[in-house]
Amino acid sequence: MTPFSLTAMMYHYVRDPGDEAEAGSEVPGLPVAHFETQLDELARRHEMIGWPDLRAGLSGEKSLPPGACLLTFDDGLRDHYLNVFPALRSRGLSGLFFALARGPGDGLALGHKIHFLLARLGVERLRQAIGLRLKPEARAAYARAEERYGASGYAGGESREVGVLKSVLQRELSPEAQGLLSQLFEEHIGPEAETAREFYLTRDQITEMAVNGMSFGGHSRSHPWFDWVGAAGQAEEIEASVAWLREVEAGPWAFAYPYGGHSPASPGLLSARHFAAAFTTVEQVDHADPFFIGRWDGELFARTTL
Repeated sequence: MTPFSLTAMMYHYVRDPGDEAEAGSEVPGLPVAHFETQLDELARRHEMIGWPDLRAGLSGEKSLPPGACLLTFDDGLRDHYLNVFPALRSRGLSGLFFALARGPGDGLALGHKIHFLLARLGVERLRQAIGLRLKPEARAAYARAEERYGASGYAGGESREVGVLKSVLQRELSPEAQGLLSQLFEEHIGPEAETAREFYLTRDQITEMAVNGMSFGGHSRSHPWFDWVGAAGQAEEIEASVAWLREVEAGPWAFAYPYGGHSPASPGLLSARHFAAAFTTVEQVDHADPFFIGRWDGELFARTTL
């Protein structure tokens, strides 16, 4: 397809300490006032569009306007209903919300359990608690992965210690980490299922947002690294998003790769399941492939000149 230009913004937590979204969790986010300032600044610099506009542009139905900007929000957090939705609606803006395809009774996604536990325990206490509960074989695998990520200098935009811890738990140790972190969550924070019910968007909230001009896309069910789980695992996660999206809005849909990870198989798997585009976490404005659309992290917006 013809290359196109688009500034796609990416957001996760949008909350203030002590507000209804943060709810005493101590999990930090982009302050609401900062987010609203960003919206106004982006609107001054760009032509704001919604997912229907981008979808029409990708299909050739119409051209994208010069300086097009799309707002995207990952994970389907209650922040998006409580803090984001009112800010967008009051400005006549639309957002594209990539929600997890959660089933009844699902707990927190692995990455979100890590966020809660880091906020409560800190990185070193959490690391020690995990080490004490791992079986010898898993402990050795953890140490090898930790050494490898540490030597690579990878931090994912965070401190080295936090970046390495998250990488190991979300990749090499993800099967063991799921249950282990749930145990630590119950011990240090409280009932995980109860927290999850309050943490993610409800169906009623999603319906209200959709009726008022917001769009929704896929983001998997369990939020794995797509370059880690293989084609069969990706297909299963994508199918979960398809089943969820069919109850929310008509396709074709957009997808956001969890953590920005993908493999050569990812675009074909998505295209075959009625997705028209997919978003990464690579910071770029010019795009050559609709299944690798880069995005800019809104939390770093103040350092950019988008």
